[in-house]
Amino acid sequence: PAPAPAPAPAPVPSHATGLPMSTLPKFLEFDRKVLRWNAFFKEAVTESAIENHRVRKCVIYMYLEDESVYVGEPRQPNSGIPQGSFLKRHRIPVGDTGAFFGIGDIHVGETVTFYGRSFFVVSCDAFTRAFLESRGVAVAEDQPFPDEPIELYRATLKKDTVAFPYPPAPRNDVLAAYIEASNGAPSHLLVADKLEKFLANDRKVLRFFCVWDDRGALYGEKRPFVLHYYLADDSVEVLEVAEPNGGRDPFPVFLRRQPLPNRKLSADPTAQTKSDSYVTHLDLRIGGTVHVFGREFFIHDADAFTKKWYVDNEGFDPVEDFPLVDVDEPSAPIPQNAVPPYNGFGGLADSLQNCVALIPKPVRPDFDKLMTYTDTVLRFKARMIKDETGQSRYTPTESDEAREFIVSVYLANDTVAVFEPPDRKKQIVGGKFLERQECLKPNSAEKYEATDCYAGARLILFSRCFELHEADGYTYGFMEQHGPSFPRSDVKQVVARLRSLLAGREAAACEAFGGAEKTDAEGMQRALTAAGIEVVKQECVTLFRRLAGGADAVDVKTVCDELGVAEPEEKTA
Repeated sequence: PAPAPAPAPAPVPSHATGLPMSTLPKFLEFDRKVLRWNAFFKEAVTESAIENHRVRKCVIYMYLEDESVYVGEPRQPNSGIPQGSFLKRHRIPVGDTGAFFGIGDIHVGETVTFYGRSFFVVSCDAFTRAFLESRGVAVAEDQPFPDEPIELYRATLKKDTVAFPYPPAPRNDVLAAYIEASNGAPSHLLVADKLEKFLANDRKVLRFFCVWDDRGALYGEKRPFVLHYYLADDSVEVLEVAEPNGGRDPFPVFLRRQPLPNRKLSADPTAQTKSDSYVTHLDLRIGGTVHVFGREFFIHDADAFTKKWYVDNEGFDPVEDFPLVDVDEPSAPIPQNAVPPYNGFGGLADSLQNCVALIPKPVRPDFDKLMTYTDTVLRFKARMIKDETGQSRYTPTESDEAREFIVSVYLANDTVAVFEPPDRKKQIVGGKFLERQECLKPNSAEKYEATDCYAGARLILFSRCFELHEADGYTYGFMEQHGPSFPRSDVKQVVARLRSLLAGREAAACEAFGGAEKTDAEGMQRALTAAGIEVVKQECVTLFRRLAGGADAVDVKTVCDELGVAEPEEKTA
């Protein structure tokens, strides 16, 4: 009997190739390393007189990090075959052995079978060849792809373009130019000239920035534009620059690309209107103008490429031929809405919201000030007096001048409240005289604040003049702690001011005290007033509180020493 055929050699698994082990993990050593083979398989074609089979070209990728395989088929134009991903990436088993394909299972010049589909490997790339040879795997020489019947059939349909080139190349000689010119074609439009210029200047565009000032016409305005000059065919394109809030529709093309005549067109009723002279790159200069069909455009700048092209090709000077032209005009001031005068109804800030927004919003308070001075209230004793300036329209009676009031100033929101204490002797019931609210100064939109209140100040509240003549201890202490905000309670400022006013009046000041040994704030005020010094009671109270230290009176000599006033005999001695 005939001997049985030798069994086919079993595929060598990757772990049996004898490759050296790596000290790094496999997914790190072979990260982003892929082996690539070019392969093909033949597909039968029935019912076709042109071809009986078709060669399908594929690319086999093996990712070394996990030895997964991906098979892709490059797309061929007009093939009519769904191509692309032929076999998705995964580990492919080798038959029923339980092993998977590895780097030693795919060889150039041999057939590899994936799920019953046989691929003949014809070549591999340089990286794959070097990698396999470094691992001791022999790699055969690359082979070409087999010819396809359809390609052979298509080759028979092609003409012999080598012996008979078609279309024939255009002639570039004097005779061809003469014939073209005799047929009416100008010399600059000949095929050779246009092609040479196009190849030399294709995609080279000069860019100029210009403005069109049409404010002399009705509803005209000054508008920016961008002018493009194409060096390939000497055509011009004008684009409109869309400005924010310009009020115009986004229609950027102002003039489509075309040759731009550089002179006024002459209309001929018997023939087509045309021009034989057009704008060239030498007509476009920074600081000059260009006429675009009756519109005068002023060129004020160009981009960097345009300037470099003129310097390299036309020999322009980078400074003299490209001056800095400023076309920006100072913007007109934005008109502000005039705030109408306050009518006295409601709060000033609330009424102002009706002028700011169509739907008024509540006024946001100053939270920092509100949280800092929530419980801070300055209280003053006041009496109603006659206003000598004439700003108060109310004239108090004798009974009004005898009444006592307490004016409270709330620092949290600068509101003022007036309370009248009861007095049985004067038959005054007392109670709330003025609700807590913001009070405006007469003939002004400015409201009264805490800095406007001090002993001796006069406040006109709703046509009634109040004179503040005293404050409580907390108010005096608070004002002295915040001297920069209350200068009449700052001892240093008060002493410096009084010393400057008393310079040269020392004798009058000493005589004003009348030889008294003790004095208080009111006596100090009367003495300084008698000496011709304008002083308010708050300043005298501040100085008195500093020198008295809580006592009811202070020595006159101490006051004089503080103010720099001494007896004439002492100065002589």
